[in-house]
Order: sequence, then C-alpha cells, then structure tokens
Amino acid sequence: MTRLSVLLGVVCCIALGPCTVQTRQANPSFIPATGQTFYLDLDTAEGASSEWRHDDLGGLCALHASIRVLRLRNDPKWIPIFSIWLQDSEVGYKRKQVGLQFWAKDRKAPLGVRIIQFDGPKPVGVQSSSTTVALDANIPVEMVWLPPQAVTIRIGQNETHSVNVSWRIAHIVITASTGQIKIDPLVLGCVDKINHR
Repeated sequence: MTRLSVLLGVVCCIALGPCTVQTRQANPSFIPATGQTFYLDLDTAEGASSEWRHDDLGGLCALHASIRVLRLRNDPKWIPIFSIWLQDSEVGYKRKQVGLQFWAKDRKAPLGVRIIQFDGPKPVGVQSSSTTVALDANIPVEMVWLPPQAVTIRIGQNETHSVNVSWRIAHIVITASTGQIKIDPLVLGCVDKINHR
C-alpha cells in the first residue's frame, strides 16, 4: 500500500467556550486543555493511507472526538479503515499501540467497530464492538489513559471497553485508508481522576 503523508492545516478552536460546554456535558470529569482542539479531514484515495499525529502528550490523558465517516472508496486490495491509535515511543515494527478502528469489511456501510492492540507487528488482542456506523453519522468517542496504564474507550453513550497496557503512551495517531473521515472536533485534555468512572 502506498503511504501518503497528509499535511493538515490543523486549526485550533478559537471559541473554546462552546467546545468546552459540549465536552463537559458528555463527561463532566473531562477537562479540555488550552489550545488542544483540532478539526481534521482525512480524505484519502483508493489504496492509499494518510495520518495525523500528535507527539507532545505532556499533561494530557484523554481525548474526546466527534467522528463522521463521509466516504468509502473502492480498491481491489485494501478495505476502507479508519483508526485512532495510542502508541508508545518506539518506532517501526517495535511499536506498541492500542486503537479504535472503524472498518468496512465488505467495502460498504455500515462499518464495524473494534478495539485492537499490537505488540510490534503482532496483534495481541481484539475486542469487538456492538456498535455499527452508518455513513455521515456522528459517533462520539472518548479515550482515557491513566496510570497504571489502563486505557478506557467509550463509544457513543452506552459502550465502554477497557484495555490494560504495560507501556507509556507517547503519541496519538489518526489514520485513514481508502475513504474519508472527519473529526469535528478532536479535543485533548485530561480527566478529573477523583470523579472519573
């Protein structure tokens, strides 16, 4: 697969007030970080992939995202797949990561959802989700990573998954292949650990 690196004009949310109100209503323990609100549009050709990454996670331990898959493209080899990854500091095939994936197994909507964990190139865990995703439907997602490195992933209002990891989360990477995904907005921050459940 050709790897297409997409440089995104990432726009910080100027009007943090409305973003803050929305995310706090979804989960009152989430505290948005200043200057950490982004709007992403990864529009990727057939058989290609694109990514956005955030490498400075100091003081951050959670993300909120409103996700819409807008378009599925057709490729004889590669299926449309969209992921949000939490990664360690390793590079290449040594990298450990856990991610939330939206994928079109049959190359058409609705998309399936799964949580997948890699230790290097090898998948070491997969959790299936009961959620399916129609095209152009808003899906709220929350990912929280707290010591001792437990990752909690909320999909929509009623589904929660937990994954234990033995490594420090150093990067957030969002990838798209053979289709288009919009995240409007992606808000990074942390949670009030006392009130987080």
